[in-house]
Amino acid sequence: MAKEKKRLKIFETKYFGLIIGLVLVLLLFWLKEGVHLPLLENLELKMVDIHFNFKNIVLKKNIQEGVTLETRNPNISPDLLIVGIDFKTLTTFGNWPFPRYTHANLIDNFARIQNQEERERALFLDIFFIEPGDSGVDDALLIESIQQNGRVFLETVLDETPPPSVSREEFFRRQEILYEGWGEIRNIKGDWEHMEAFYGLQPPLQPYARATHGYGHANFDSDADKVYRRQGLVSKSSKLIDTIILRNLTPDTPINRENFERLSWEDKDGIVHAVPYPLTEKVIRDLKEAMQDNAPMKNVDTDDDGEPDDSYFVIRKYRDHFVPAITISLALQYFNKRVDDLEVVLGDYILIPSPQYFNTETNSWGPYQREVKQAKFDEEGNMIEPPEWEVVEEIRIPIDEQGKMLINFMGPPSFAAAGERQTFPIRSYSGYASRPTGADPKTWPRTKAVGNKILMVVPFARGMAADQKTTPYGLMYGVEIHTNSLNTIIMNNFLKSVPLWLDFLILFMLIMITAFMSARLSTVLSLILALVLIVVFFIGVSFVFDDQAYIVNFSTTAIGIFFAFITIVVYRIMTEERDKARIRSMFGKYVSPKVVDQILENPPELGGVDKDLTVCFSDIRGFTTLSESMTPQELVNHLNLYLTAMTDIILDFSGTLDKYVGDEIMWFFGAPIPQDDHALIACKCALNQMKALNKLNSEWPPEKRINIGIGLNTGIMTVGNMGSLGRMNYTLMGDNVNLGARLEGTNKQYLTNIIISEFTFGMVKDRIIARELDNIRVKGKNKPVLIYELIDCIDGFDPPAKEDNGKKTS
Repeated sequence: MAKEKKRLKIFETKYFGLIIGLVLVLLLFWLKEGVHLPLLENLELKMVDIHFNFKNIVLKKNIQEGVTLETRNPNISPDLLIVGIDFKTLTTFGNWPFPRYTHANLIDNFARIQNQEERERALFLDIFFIEPGDSGVDDALLIESIQQNGRVFLETVLDETPPPSVSREEFFRRQEILYEGWGEIRNIKGDWEHMEAFYGLQPPLQPYARATHGYGHANFDSDADKVYRRQGLVSKSSKLIDTIILRNLTPDTPINRENFERLSWEDKDGIVHAVPYPLTEKVIRDLKEAMQDNAPMKNVDTDDDGEPDDSYFVIRKYRDHFVPAITISLALQYFNKRVDDLEVVLGDYILIPSPQYFNTETNSWGPYQREVKQAKFDEEGNMIEPPEWEVVEEIRIPIDEQGKMLINFMGPPSFAAAGERQTFPIRSYSGYASRPTGADPKTWPRTKAVGNKILMVVPFARGMAADQKTTPYGLMYGVEIHTNSLNTIIMNNFLKSVPLWLDFLILFMLIMITAFMSARLSTVLSLILALVLIVVFFIGVSFVFDDQAYIVNFSTTAIGIFFAFITIVVYRIMTEERDKARIRSMFGKYVSPKVVDQILENPPELGGVDKDLTVCFSDIRGFTTLSESMTPQELVNHLNLYLTAMTDIILDFSGTLDKYVGDEIMWFFGAPIPQDDHALIACKCALNQMKALNKLNSEWPPEKRINIGIGLNTGIMTVGNMGSLGRMNYTLMGDNVNLGARLEGTNKQYLTNIIISEFTFGMVKDRIIARELDNIRVKGKNKPVLIYELIDCIDGFDPPAKEDNGKKTS
């Protein structure tokens, strides 16, 4: 028999389940933060989309029967307005694109108001002016209007590929004019060399670049699933200023780091690699080895003979410029700041210090304040509690290593059908541009009701431009993404991930709670509680997202809860099946199958334990004489008939068969399954055995008939698995066991078949018929024992009902 080792306590499910939970915590945290597993990151992005769609956009309150008061989300700025070139505008002005004097009229109409303090804060034209219009006069009019307005912002587009060589210098010159006018970001810290580089760009024409007040790039960045959730507030525009032959590269090669110059090379797969700085002999030596293995060589044919005259590796030298997004430029204008005021730390933040706000009532700039609690009004519209404001000392925008900010979208697309709610207000372009205002100030209107607002002029009709992009709320126009991004900044309402330690703590606690439950409770209850835990966690995460703008990682933790439950349940099944097989192997030879099933439901304590039991012994009288009258084979067959009949009765009474010793049988009642009436059951079992034996004897010839003696004793005995780890038996030990064996032999002296001790008799005297025999002193006992011959049971001696198993029933 194979040696069976006892399982260590730590491998019990209730302990090992916690180890499984801890392993899952560490594994998932490593996959999330160490490996950055795309699956987990994409799932979390989808969860962010779900959180967005659960947001409260409009607050409703029933003020009286049938009347509902709707309050705008206080996190949506009232100073953002989209001026859309919609179908009404197309009907008014004709086909798109319009003559550029139309845009000049729009710009003039906003600038020409009598109360100049009621002017817009910024006017962003989300329209390209990369090429001249159809009329030079119209271009001149528009440029003059832009310049006179003084608050117009234009956009530039950054490209991954360089512009054509014929227009390369022209495009970069246009961009330099924008730098000269509005500025570029220079206070930047962090690993700027490894930012994604844009090698081409499409700025507005030079006259437009000179006329505009400010600019910004209009690029968007999608995540891996092609959904737009971020905007690069700082992007890197790289201009090639030189190419260097690798063999000519030395530590003295000039690189002006203050002007953000850098070296790079491109491998055979088109991947760009930065050259480490500062240049040293070791850096150059390592670079040569890397390029020889991975970079393509440039072949030069100087004499046009078709054969290369020289081959070398190329190092490119770039000058990087850090271009603000149009949203950050508009925010700076709103806060009365310039690009030079920005502090950028890649992977951490963009800082706008001491933002200001223009008060249209006092016509002055003051510290920027944000409403933290809205005013309360009574049913008649009277203010009963004023709003509360807090001064915003700084705007600290969280960004990643690429300078991208996660946009806090405020609601669904503003391009909605008539009657549907708009997240941000939209006004028709035609309403502001259809009636040009003259040059005479006396004819100007007092106001356009756009005081201190940021106006975003954009084509806003389907089919005009391929400018719709997938967002957490579905398709949106690019300007809506800009508006949500700008709102995130000026409302200081940024989405922030909880600290890494808190993310780990939540992951640890919820998985360990699940592991604790799954290892100790039933599978069904554990499943229900795990599902409840996930639902409650989701509600909590959604609330924190909506109310506090914090992102708590849900998907990784939810996966951890699910796998903790599944893994522990599988482990429980594996160990329980192993335990069941061991119990079946251990007890199947002792007890009936139905008793084995009960043992599996309530496994007994293994090892020696003291219990009140009834032990039984039986032996054949005159076995030697019987064996002499038969051949060995006949004797074995004859004995098997007898032993089978006796054993079947023992199992029918849910007894435990201990062992066969030749023709002797030992069995007991009360273990491993508790039996309250074990003494009575033992008496009935013995009487049934005698009845069965009489029936057998009636069928056998006289020379084959068997006579037996049975001894029963009740008392405290030690029961359990006894032996070695390699081989053990479930058996009894103790003085009371020995007494039972002595009583079986005593039948010879009194010519009886069943003798019970006074201890057994004391437990069953009211339910049996017995004859007192004697008061005897057995071997090993100093005190005499009163013995009885068992004759019958008052209520019969049929086997107990299967459902009772010897337990008393009411």
